[in-house]
This record gives sequence, C-alpha cells and structure tokens, in this order.
Amino acid sequence: MLRKRLLLLLAILPTVALGADSGPDIRTVTVSGNARINAEPDMATVRLGVEERRPDLDDARSAVNGVVTRFLKLTGDMGIPDERVSTAAAFINPDYEWHPQTRERKLLGYVVSRQLVVDLRDLDKLGPLIEAALEVGVNQVNPPEFSTSRRNEIEKQALAEAALDARGRAAVLADALGMALGPVRDIQSHGRPQPVFRGAARMEVAAADAGAQSYQPGEIVVSASVTAAFDLDQP
Repeated sequence: MLRKRLLLLLAILPTVALGADSGPDIRTVTVSGNARINAEPDMATVRLGVEERRPDLDDARSAVNGVVTRFLKLTGDMGIPDERVSTAAAFINPDYEWHPQTRERKLLGYVVSRQLVVDLRDLDKLGPLIEAALEVGVNQVNPPEFSTSRRNEIEKQALAEAALDARGRAAVLADALGMALGPVRDIQSHGRPQPVFRGAARMEVAAADAGAQSYQPGEIVVSASVTAAFDLDQP
C-alpha cells in the first residue's frame, strides 16, 4: 500500500511543477469609478388626502366623497388624464374620548379619510393643482415627489461615465508604475443607479398674479459607481 502511494505521488508532482513554472505572471489593477449626472425634473407624484371627523358616520363619509368628487372634476378641468389620477377607498376609524376618572371611553363619532394620488406630467400645473385642491376641500398635502421621464437614459449615461472614470483612474496608476494599461478583465456595477432629489421644493407667489403659485423643484442627481479590474502589461 505504501509503495502504491509513493508511485501515485511521484506521478502527480511533475505535473504540478510544470504548471507552476510555465504559467504567466498576471498583473492587474482594480479601481472604482464614479459618476454624477444632474437632471431637471419634468414630472411629479402628488399625494393628497381628505379627512373628515363627524359624529355621524354617513355624514363623514358623504363629506369626504363630496370632496373627492369635486377634486376629480378639478383634475378633469385641468386636462389631467383620468388614468393618472387614483383615489383610495375610504378608511374609517371610530373616534373615542377616554375618561380617566371613570376609566371608560366615549364614542364621539367617526373619522373618514381618503387618499388621492396624481401622476403629474406637466409641472406648470403643480402649483395651481395644489392651490385648487385646497379650495375644493382637500386638507392633507404631502411634498411632491419629483422625477424625470429620462431616468433610464440618464442611468445608462451615468454607468458609462462611471466606467470611463474607472479606466482613467487605472491608466493613472499604470503610468505611475511604468506599466501599460491592458484590457479590462472584470467590471461590476454596484446596483442600479438611484436618483436623489437635491434642493428643497418651495412654493413661490408669482409677482404678476398674487393668486398664482408655482413650485421650484430643484434638481435630480443620478449617481453610479463601478469596480473594474484591468490587466497591466509591460510598456
């Protein structure tokens, strides 16, 4: 048995030694590349709501539905397509008052609320929409969520610029070491580029018409990062 093991070991050793002696030395440099692209928003998601608190449930529900009906007419009059306006079902909560002396709660009425969401593609209508929504009874307004219809295009551009940034950094390192930059061996992106809103949206009153309001949406920043490995060759 010992003799067979020695013969097997002698048969393997020459093969391993040959591979170690003949394999080429591979030198690589690994770098990170980054890119940031600024884009102007051209669309917004507007989240509004209406809430009514009444002693009678039917009264509260009727008041809320009335506001929603007027709001839908408003968006139609403004030329906003129906498919870009959504309304959630009514959410109902009983309204209680707690009496610590008697350790009892008393039913005061009901709170009925509904959420309204508008996918707005014309930002010139943003200020007038919110102002008119308040006039028809909407009493909850969230900050608009700005976006851009060019998101896919901008994300691809950011990735391409991040890859070029990585190659430029690798070239600087190769030149500093007296080497020539070879082809890329591996490249990885770190997730999908994500847009980040920069600059607080603010509502301003137009000087020409004190009743007209407009939003200044700021800008969207799309960032991308990659990690790339390049071969290093003799110059």
